[in-house]
Amino acid sequence: MASFLDFSGLTLKEKVTLKYHIISALLEGIAVGFLGLNEFIFLKSLDAPSYLIGVLFQISIIVMLFSVVFTQFVKRFKDKKKLFIASVWLTRIPLVFAIFFTPDTRGGVFFHYFFLGIYFAYCITTPLIMPVLSMIIKQNYRSENFGRLYSNVAVTTKITALFTIFIFGMILDRYNFAFRYFYPLSAVLSIISAYVFVKIPYKDKSVHLKTSVIKSMMNSYHEMAEIFRKNKPYRDFEWGFMTYGLAFMIFMPVLTIYFEKELHLNYSSISLYKNQATFLTMVFLPYMGRYISKNDPRKFGMLTFSWLFLFLIVLASTYFLGNYFEMWNLKIYYTILISHCFLGVFYASMQLLWDIGSTYFCKSDEVGVYQSIHITLTGIRGIFFPLIGVAIYAYIGFYTTFLIAAIIMLFAIYIMYYSMKKYPDHESSKNA
Repeated sequence: MASFLDFSGLTLKEKVTLKYHIISALLEGIAVGFLGLNEFIFLKSLDAPSYLIGVLFQISIIVMLFSVVFTQFVKRFKDKKKLFIASVWLTRIPLVFAIFFTPDTRGGVFFHYFFLGIYFAYCITTPLIMPVLSMIIKQNYRSENFGRLYSNVAVTTKITALFTIFIFGMILDRYNFAFRYFYPLSAVLSIISAYVFVKIPYKDKSVHLKTSVIKSMMNSYHEMAEIFRKNKPYRDFEWGFMTYGLAFMIFMPVLTIYFEKELHLNYSSISLYKNQATFLTMVFLPYMGRYISKNDPRKFGMLTFSWLFLFLIVLASTYFLGNYFEMWNLKIYYTILISHCFLGVFYASMQLLWDIGSTYFCKSDEVGVYQSIHITLTGIRGIFFPLIGVAIYAYIGFYTTFLIAAIIMLFAIYIMYYSMKKYPDHESSKNA
């Protein structure tokens, strides 16, 4: 905790950046917290069929395919802050339409797709927002402080999200359609958060291209191929990440269905497990921030994937050790509690690995390109695998699905290990 509050040795620019970054994170944490039970609202409150849960997860991933296109807009847009604000407005306003959902709309096919449409609108500019956000903070935090400060801000987001999800879960147990009021509130808070964030100083260093968007997109794919050809540690890092992503996307939609259909958990119980993981994420993030700053990102990736592997193994053991007790309207499974300890540590390291892991392989002015490659590959693996996960569960059950995902995780760990042995230098010196 002392380390979390230690701001000594920071430059004036870092202190100013950190102030606005933290305030923005506080507001965004509340906004994200109101969306933290999104998939369960879709399944429980709106009575959506299982296959649409796969589609819901698919949406948040497939939008990453637009990363290359959005990168060209980022390169051409002179004022990155205005672009950031416009993107937030465009994607948050649709949340206001949640007001049209009422108990009478439960089970309605039109409203299932209406909900998916709102969520798609919310997610669509994520591949644009993420690189801009990374570019702004990367320019203001020195390399030796980047991981630590970023993780501290992430903890701030987690704290506010934790309390928000807990309270929101209890509200939903009393009135399943309370989200129709809180989603618009989430939109307002997220927009305010964006205006706070753009107070962070930023000087545009990018080159404004005169070539057409189509030609630039083709150049981007060529650039991606060149980066993979020349920067083999980064190539392997992304292959390992791709393999992990396959496992994650297979089991994650199924986990939502499992909690509802197999364990019959209410909103309060679900928020308890989510908050347990969130609390541990919050505790471990500062330590993970220091660790990633001092170690090869591939080694950090091995550690990260190992936590998720342990989560899956303990989760699958619920089939044999399904004991639970009930208290205060909560249904508490021992194996789910233990597994979510591993999940919390995994989220702590994964937040850093996903958000800034690729930045350790490049120079500061290359962050946008490397981040867009990272996000695009995320979109590619999201095209089919969330639905494949649901299909696997439908044919062979929950527990076999979890074990298949665990085996794939072992392959992801091996890829990172093999790469470190073959290419010991991950070229972090380029980050200066």
